[in-house]
Amino acid sequence: MLSTQKLSMFFKCLAFVLIAYALPARAVVFDPADIDGDGIPNIVDPDVDNDGIPNALDRNVDGGVAKSGPFRGRYVGDRLANDSMAEKDIDGDGLLDDAMAELDIDGDGNNDNSPLELDIDGDRRLDIAFLERDIDGDGRNDSAANEDDIDGDSLADDAPDEEDIDGDGQNDDAIDELDIDGDGLNDDANGELDIDGDGISDDSFAELDIDGDGLADDLIYETDIDGDGFADDDSDEDDIDGDGRDDSTDRDVDGDGVLNGNDDDIDGDGLANDDVNEDDTDGDGLADDADDDADNDGRKDEDGEEDDDENR
Repeated sequence: MLSTQKLSMFFKCLAFVLIAYALPARAVVFDPADIDGDGIPNIVDPDVDNDGIPNALDRNVDGGVAKSGPFRGRYVGDRLANDSMAEKDIDGDGLLDDAMAELDIDGDGNNDNSPLELDIDGDRRLDIAFLERDIDGDGRNDSAANEDDIDGDSLADDAPDEEDIDGDGQNDDAIDELDIDGDGLNDDANGELDIDGDGISDDSFAELDIDGDGLADDLIYETDIDGDGFADDDSDEDDIDGDGRDDSTDRDVDGDGVLNGNDDDIDGDGLANDDVNEDDTDGDGLADDADDDADNDGRKDEDGEEDDDENR
């Protein structure tokens, strides 16, 4: 029969062995700047956690079981998926994903504003996918009122030099850019009520820049209010404010919150309705002298509307 002292020694040894075998399955704290210990700082490491999956394809860029190196077989980094609400630094480079200096959120080698970057936050959902609601993975939905940098490129969505709000490689004013804020809804879709994804409805009195290009909708320099690539006075532009309603039937053509009958510049082209150079007051593509409702207030001009001559 074993003595108490020998039994105590036996259990201590057994506990040591069990702990030793359990270690590989436990997360271990390493140098946060080089979590896999391979000598390559996270900020430039193409496989931050050394799990054999390149950052561009890794669902958890900064956490996994190292396949080689000094920590082979051990779990390094965090256990937060790239799209986790709690994940604030996807590539573990020490820069928060929403920091001004963070230009490559998922650490895949493609800058967030590069045409080659199709999945900015590395969550395996393309930025243009309908189900991708948080393009830059900062924990704020793209449509949230406090999300002012949808693609995380450190340019505010309404900044004059932000030409690609959703970071899909297409300029917001390009003819083939049909979804400026990357929410899966075309800009001219009936259900698209916030074209630039700033959290303010396009027909709200508070929405002064529908396409988020940094130019107020009522500025003379703003020639494409809804950012669809068609100038507001273009004959092919039949929905100036991009609200899904044809200008010929839209009671607020330029989407400024003022009904046509009370609006001094119905089509938002920078020319007052009574300007001598304004020959299409309501911007519906019909010249005023050929339009039976030139101010598009819903009343035919021949029905005795008194203010039509004043509006033209």
